[in-house]
Amino acid sequence: FAGLLRQGYRYSDFAVLMRLNALTRSFEQEFTGDGIPYKVFGGFKFFERKEIKDLLAYLKTIDNGRDDLAVRRIINVPKRGIGLTTINRVQENAQERGVGFYEALRTADMIPGIGRGVGKLESFMALMEHFKEKAKTLSISDLMRLVIDMTGYEDELKEEGQEEYEKRKENIDELMSKIASFEESCDEEPTLSEFLEEVALVADIDSLDENSDYVVLMTLHSAKGLEFPEVYLTGLEDGMFPSYMTITSDDPTEVEEERRLCYVGITRAQENLTLTCAR
Repeated sequence: FAGLLRQGYRYSDFAVLMRLNALTRSFEQEFTGDGIPYKVFGGFKFFERKEIKDLLAYLKTIDNGRDDLAVRRIINVPKRGIGLTTINRVQENAQERGVGFYEALRTADMIPGIGRGVGKLESFMALMEHFKEKAKTLSISDLMRLVIDMTGYEDELKEEGQEEYEKRKENIDELMSKIASFEESCDEEPTLSEFLEEVALVADIDSLDENSDYVVLMTLHSAKGLEFPEVYLTGLEDGMFPSYMTITSDDPTEVEEERRLCYVGITRAQENLTLTCAR
């Protein structure tokens, strides 16, 4: 971008297009590191997506349990039958005692009015303490996979329907890839705290004003009807675009649909088009 910006181009002259929303994560991270303003269209920013916030809330709680919002977010995700009344009573008890929400959960049996909810809270705490113990020996990747498997998180996502599940699963896979990349980039043994600090740097981007100057990140479906002077069409490799399912399908019209979508991306460019794939 630098050379073109010096020639008088604005950030808003650039668009990065991709087949899947999950692929924005890598660009978001690089743009943040380089101080390039951007906006994601056609979907939430990667770290604002529900499934990513859920899983990161698990990691934050396992790491230290001091983020009350993170603990409250996951206490009933997946559903554990813990009602809002129970959660509020725990919160009130924590405030009265001047302790954190997680700390109050440790003595849930002492909180008035919890009743039959005590068993469910104790079951949740036993699971979290198990994860905390495992975190001492497991890699971050293995810990994240353990959380997903033991909580049955993906099973609950499947109840939303196959199409919605596949979208969310793509994002979860991208999170796993992000964790693996972080682990590979560390010279010393990577820690969960360090990973969460890096995530916070990328995720804590202030929302940009609609009229500000930023690079656009969007899926090809979202790009229909729009044009930009400089377009980057990314991830052009078998299995990603065209997708693996269309390549292996017995229905030739599915690959044709991928071709039409690619044509949409190509024709978004007013001046220059750049096609990219991984080395």
